[in-house]
Amino acid sequence: MAHVNTFANIPINVVITSQSSGLTIAMTLLHEIQAMLKTLLDTGQNGILDLRALPALGEDGYQFLKEKLGQGEVSARIQSFGHSEIQETAYSGIWWIVHYNQDDGILTELVEVNFLPELLKSPKDDVMFSQINLSKLLHELTIKK
Repeated sequence: MAHVNTFANIPINVVITSQSSGLTIAMTLLHEIQAMLKTLLDTGQNGILDLRALPALGEDGYQFLKEKLGQGEVSARIQSFGHSEIQETAYSGIWWIVHYNQDDGILTELVEVNFLPELLKSPKDDVMFSQINLSKLLHELTIKK
């Protein structure tokens, strides 16, 4: 009869390195992003992940996530007190957004799941102000005729 080794007497220690935990977190985030995309389609509700709030993601997890989401066709740069860069990922409705301070240091880095990033939507008050100003311009141009 053959001897079956059950390894019962051999101690096994599982060590999770920061690299593997970062990749595990990145995989978890991909599942969360997929759920947010489904919610967006089902209800219209958007979702945001703040990557800077996840220090355990680490550089390996961060690079993995960035690589797997890829880069899409649409990008925008907004100049304000600092600047913001918006990049569509390879998956429509998933946006990689980075906000910088005036010294080009990263303030926040987000993954936003939305049909259009909130940052690109014009606030209603700004649109109302534009409508008033355009009406004034058209009035002035009409008078000059």
